[in-house]
Amino acid sequence: MPEPLVVPWERFQGQAERVERARQALLGCLPVGRVDPAPVPVGLDLLHDELRVVRAELGAWRVEPVDARWEACRDGIDEALAAVPEARRIAASTTELEELLDAVGQCVAPLDAWRDAERSWLRLRVR
Repeated sequence: MPEPLVVPWERFQGQAERVERARQALLGCLPVGRVDPAPVPVGLDLLHDELRVVRAELGAWRVEPVDARWEACRDGIDEALAAVPEARRIAASTTELEELLDAVGQCVAPLDAWRDAERSWLRLRVR
């Protein structure tokens, strides 16, 4: 990574890891397979809390070369956070996998922006 971007890149990586761990934790709460997972609302709470922390610290990696991706990540967090209350409502009212998948998907799909941002960061590496 070019020297001026090293610190923002490291900050991005730390935040991206938090987002991904929270996303995976929520997906791990879905009732698939034979093991009883943690309840979906627990995963939603974790995702919500982690995204709020990351959202508050988001400016730590905002730099011109990836500004459009930064905005997409910000918007993705906002969209995911906005979907959590409805997902909680659905999780409290059903155990139907298809409904839970759709509700959880509304929370995690916007976070794909973080993968796109990582690709943009990696294109900036000096070889």
